Amino acid sequence: MTSSRPLLRATLLLAGVGAASLFAVAALAQPQAWPTRAVRLIVNFPPGGITDFSARVVAPRLGEVLGQPVVVENRSGSGGNIGTDYVAKANPDGHTLLLAGPPNAISVTLYPSVPFDMKRDFVPIALLGSVPNVLVVGSRISARSVAEFVEFARRNPGKLNFASNGTGTTIQLSGELMKYYAKYDALHVPFRGAPAATAAILAGDVDFMFDSLSISYQNIRAGKIRALAVTSAQRSPLLPDVPTMIEQGYPQMEMGGWTGIMAPAGTPPTIVARLEAELRRIVALPEVVQTFEKTGMTVQFMNGPEFGVFLDREIARWALAIRLSNATPD
Repeated sequence: MTSSRPLLRATLLLAGVGAASLFAVAALAQPQAWPTRAVRLIVNFPPGGITDFSARVVAPRLGEVLGQPVVVENRSGSGGNIGTDYVAKANPDGHTLLLAGPPNAISVTLYPSVPFDMKRDFVPIALLGSVPNVLVVGSRISARSVAEFVEFARRNPGKLNFASNGTGTTIQLSGELMKYYAKYDALHVPFRGAPAATAAILAGDVDFMFDSLSISYQNIRAGKIRALAVTSAQRSPLLPDVPTMIEQGYPQMEMGGWTGIMAPAGTPPTIVARLEAELRRIVALPEVVQTFEKTGMTVQFMNGPEFGVFLDREIARWALAIRLSNATPD
């Protein structure tokens, strides 16, 4: 009997070690608590504009469901590259996110080099919404449709000019693509920001521009400028009588502003999936839809993989425009 006691103790000891190991493995298999502190949503441009606007609509609602505040932090500079690089190098633990937009697709080609790779260093979580550009003309242009405008431009090669809020922006590059697809020539006149560009077309100093609908809407409603087309797939609820570029024979001209959320590469899939699900629910809320629409935005939700495909198309679209125009950073 006594000779069996060491064997019994050894068996019990091994059983205890095995149970502890299984417990440790099970603990590791459980998803870690997240978030454990405030989540920072980095906007790579100053306050104002649709990226900052989208962030401030979504952030408080996301914070409510996550149980931790979601803090909007503006880190602007270098065409959005400073804030983007900051997120690319952040700890991929779900506590630092990027509010991305068209500059993230444009910078891939516009800048000779950037310290990050949009495909390698980020995981797309969700596209939230979009806002079209709108082709507007000033008082010197009598055209009432895109066809009339193109005919006039072709009859006056090089005599028309168009404004933008800076070289390498969607406003300039939309104008460059229109020149390419419609086969006419016009001079690009860049301004320092949207207010200056808007003032120029209102004063008659420039002939036309592809402005953001969120910026130009009030001037269109007041009759100070005339809208010929929007660049969205469907007509805008704000301008239901203004046809799309697609309706008027230019299917390539579906483009504009958009916002989406991305995380540093390596962020755990469970966190990405949770964020995607919560964002899908948030942008479907009637008050969010209405808030977006008041500024010309439309909820356009895409999940992570869909957003990744969308980003690839955006990169290719703006790369063509940059090559055509030889655009360089301001």
